[in-house]
Amino acid sequence: MFAGHFHDNLAGFAEVFQTSDDRRDALDGARLADPIHLTPLLARFGRHHGCSEPRATASQWSKYFFSRLGITTLVVQMATDRALDLRLDNLRMTCHEDGTPACFLLASGAQGQASSSGSDFSHLIDHALTPIVAALSLYCRLSARVFWSNAGVYFAWALDELETQQRIPASRLASARALLTRRQRQDGGFNPFYRVYKDCSPGTLDGNDDVVDHCRRLCCMRDLDAQWGLCANCPRAMHTATPDRATG
Repeated sequence: MFAGHFHDNLAGFAEVFQTSDDRRDALDGARLADPIHLTPLLARFGRHHGCSEPRATASQWSKYFFSRLGITTLVVQMATDRALDLRLDNLRMTCHEDGTPACFLLASGAQGQASSSGSDFSHLIDHALTPIVAALSLYCRLSARVFWSNAGVYFAWALDELETQQRIPASRLASARALLTRRQRQDGGFNPFYRVYKDCSPGTLDGNDDVVDHCRRLCCMRDLDAQWGLCANCPRAMHTATPDRATG
């Protein structure tokens, strides 16, 4: 439906949005906001990946949800300069075997709002992400700030990719970039993407021992399950080279 707008490192998201059909395996989006219906998906994800810690399971699953929905929304809205109506009532979701999102089926009315430009992410934040964050937090008692950080990091990464590709007018991308630098949205609403990264001191190395100048501001807490450990860009993974480490 929007596949022509996805290129290079974003090409893997080209088929995430599809038009609604009669697929019986699709889950109604509104039900995902209820922990009762979200719990079986998280349990499936935990079993598939051998994770029994509910906070780690929820945080790790959320990354798949936020990347599939958030990245795809950003690309489509920036490319078309039209906002999507992403109320959960307008969405249905199909899943991979492990319970992570495969694609989102959009109702016909969700494909665009003529009166709202692509720089308007209020539907994504208020009507799609906020209910899911609330449900995830209720499920595992992990702070909503952790989930919002997960969502914001993927939004920022995709925006970096769009800026590198230079296929979309810079002025349009700047409106999305503002979400990362301003406390409130342009409409005065809640902005969870504000300052998802923090600057690092010169010489800082990440979890892969690569030199970095910034890292995510909050840990995702996935290491509550020891099998996953810390993400490479986790603030707790940042370090400076020691003599032993530098000489091998």
